[in-house]
Amino acid sequence: MWHLISLGTMNAESKVLSIGCGTGYYELIVRRYTNRLFCLDISKEMLQICRMRGLSNLVRGSSLCLPLKSDIFDCVYALSISPIANVSATEYSRAQTVHEMKRVARKGGKIVTGNATILWKQITGLLRHGNPNYDRFGVSPDEVKKSYKQNDLGFLKLLILPSIPYMIQRRIGYQRIDRIISRLLLNRLGPMAFVSGVKDSQFAT
Repeated sequence: MWHLISLGTMNAESKVLSIGCGTGYYELIVRRYTNRLFCLDISKEMLQICRMRGLSNLVRGSSLCLPLKSDIFDCVYALSISPIANVSATEYSRAQTVHEMKRVARKGGKIVTGNATILWKQITGLLRHGNPNYDRFGVSPDEVKKSYKQNDLGFLKLLILPSIPYMIQRRIGYQRIDRIISRLLLNRLGPMAFVSGVKDSQFAT
């Protein structure tokens, strides 16, 4: 949430799309900041759970072909979805998902993906389960950044969520911790990597 707000995309009137909302765990938090949240998932069962939790504007569909009009959202985000972060994900599925996120975002709209980093997953899998491939989700931040570039999205930021207790993060400050992690070149060791871009030709690379 801090990352989305820091990008200037989250206020009461922001039209926000969550792709792969699952049971709506994060969306219950996002809903506190915007009155126009839309939740999409490919699973009918997951959307039923979202409805039971009081979430509305539910859409069933795949991230590879979003059943939505173009150029309508201020922010489109996806957290750990299969076409981007699953071990079976391909360069095509990542690029196509980001392409669809870009399509439904308005000009100047922000696109954000959040995924577990593969090195972190391998380390924790090895330490906790004796198997570096225990968890099938995990992707290199560079692979996600590549899919942004393939879609001519202006790259904004790579933010690594450090494995530091929440209260310590809050006391020190998220931005300060982000700078420290970056300077120490630990941008692959954090559990989650958030990659953000913008749909605006003046930022395209």
